[in-house]
Amino acid sequence: MQPSLQKTPFLLGVNYPWLHYGEDFGSTIRGHNGVSLPEHQKLLSEEFVRIRDSGAEIVRWFLFADGRAGFAADRGVAGKADEFLFQDVAALLNLAEQHQLKLCFSLIDFLWLQEHGKQREKHPHHALLHFAAGRESFLLHVLIPLFLEFSAHRGLFAWEIANEPEWAIREFRRTATAQMRFADLRVYAAEITKAAQEFGKVPVTLGSARLMWVRAWSEIGLDFYQAHYYPSTERDAGGNLATQLAALPELDKPLWLGELPAQDPGAPEYSLETALRVCFEAQLYGAAVWRWTAPEQTGTDVPIGQVQAAALRSWIDQARAKAIRA
Repeated sequence: MQPSLQKTPFLLGVNYPWLHYGEDFGSTIRGHNGVSLPEHQKLLSEEFVRIRDSGAEIVRWFLFADGRAGFAADRGVAGKADEFLFQDVAALLNLAEQHQLKLCFSLIDFLWLQEHGKQREKHPHHALLHFAAGRESFLLHVLIPLFLEFSAHRGLFAWEIANEPEWAIREFRRTATAQMRFADLRVYAAEITKAAQEFGKVPVTLGSARLMWVRAWSEIGLDFYQAHYYPSTERDAGGNLATQLAALPELDKPLWLGELPAQDPGAPEYSLETALRVCFEAQLYGAAVWRWTAPEQTGTDVPIGQVQAAALRSWIDQARAKAIRA
């Protein structure tokens, strides 16, 4: 792949995906457990110091996740943001700015787009994005006010439309949970992109699940592309990260790898340090490691573990020294 923009900065990030999945911003039916609570602010301030000391600049965080918190809805139509949504988002953005970090907010997780039947515990908003009226109401009454409230905030890196939406789209994955039509979601993603650019005044991206799928989102007006790379998921693609990047058709916007695993037991040959070096030498926009926090014991990413701050610091020091010598 030829780099689309020359001499772009390499932005190193970490995934701090959540404190409590789906509960960090706004109130759920169980009450408010958001990041603006004093005990969470104290913890996160300490964490952000460590993240900045590691050399990372970007923190990627899931905002609405599966849609269980942050706004009111009635009969599948979203109303306004709840009383805690903006308070929680402001608290995290301000904290990031204080620590010279920037946030990439992933708005929608693929779990919210999937059809789960009886496989997952349902919440009042679980099906809101499955229908056109619900999607449009969420954009008009929740997202656009959110973009306006935090327009051009100095703690924002980007609004990310969705995390790995392909896992919910039938053209990408033929399972019972993937029932969303690509054409419908592409139109919706384009609408969000336009609104975020007009009202939010910060870059807009989308977290594609695989490198081979990133070009599917090339016509919706994104400011930079984003893909995720897990070597054990890429067996059918052939080749390692360097090979896949080299084979990727030329892109018209920078590419950021929003998720690189700290390790991958399914691919013992994988090395995070090597993967970061490959991204750097390919002149990508940057990369973010999954993940900074320890996985929950019931999570599917337990084998991946968490990144060590010292490993990030060591890599970035070596990269800077090499750049100076060059």
